Amino acid sequence: MKPSPELVTRLLEALFRTWEEGGRLSVGKLSERALISREQTARILSWLGISGREFSLTEDVKIDAVLKAFEIGIDGERLSRHLAWREFEKLVNKILRRSDYQTEWNLTVTHKRERCQIDLLAYRGRIMLLIDCKHWKRPPPPSAELKMVEVQERRLRVLKKLLQSIYPPDEDFHELYLVPMVLALYQPSKRILNGHLFGSIGKLRSLIEYVESAYFHVRHEKVKIPAELDLQKIIRDLKEKEAAFENKL
Repeated sequence: MKPSPELVTRLLEALFRTWEEGGRLSVGKLSERALISREQTARILSWLGISGREFSLTEDVKIDAVLKAFEIGIDGERLSRHLAWREFEKLVNKILRRSDYQTEWNLTVTHKRERCQIDLLAYRGRIMLLIDCKHWKRPPPPSAELKMVEVQERRLRVLKKLLQSIYPPDEDFHELYLVPMVLALYQPSKRILNGHLFGSIGKLRSLIEYVESAYFHVRHEKVKIPAELDLQKIIRDLKEKEAAFENKL
């Protein structure tokens, strides 16, 4: 039986705050801090995959606990404030992997003399997400959001041209939709800006579902590639193309 989302949220916030303060983690301590009975505290911790009267909080345990919380509909913004940058990246990667996406972090792509970096490339079927990960402490001003759109437009342009140069169109190829997305700890002020998607880590799964059903309604570019390619082969081809260009300089 799934526990109450409100109780899970209170317990996780107490757990994360105690850990950040360097306090001792125990069922009794968390029970007092979260104002939940010891029996409920132990039961929720067990559901989160944490056991023992006293325990430590590793990075992987923390990420898995947040993922479990998301599964029962807990607002991600209440928990995301406790995530460090590395934890944020790992959580994004796990959510995408569980949605059957192949992923590649910190990819640099070059076409002729244009070069840009993509925080995360996620690929599944006919969709390739260009995700810009932002570890903001607060929502950015509108001018910063517009700047992000400009940068994402450049990434779209460079990746599209590069893929077209590697895979000349063929009638047996299928269409691939390149979709940009800005992902943050908190929900930005705009959900869609000039066709570009802005979302929070806590809403990533619903955002993925939206993209898969309505990618043609948001900003995207289309290219044609061989249908049987996996992401690792695409990455190898991108790097070979970049190396060949560097050797010509």
